[in-house]
Amino acid sequence: MKLYKTQQEAIDNAPKDHDFFVQNFDGKNCYDITDNECAGWNTEDRRCDCGNRRVEWETEQDGHGMWYAYASAY
Repeated sequence: MKLYKTQQEAIDNAPKDHDFFVQNFDGKNCYDITDNECAGWNTEDRRCDCGNRRVEWETEQDGHGMWYAYASAY
């Protein structure tokens, strides 16, 4: 996980800080709902590979005031 000085920097850099597909993301329950395998999220589309979950970048600030982004289903 890379840290950035601003929230916007974390969001702007998130796609290139991760692999082309984010294999696991917060809220991934694709296997609970469908029997199809889900490769994850390609960091650009609004839905994961199997189409079951909408995914976007979320940000949080650490205790030192630095920001990071992670993929999360909503």
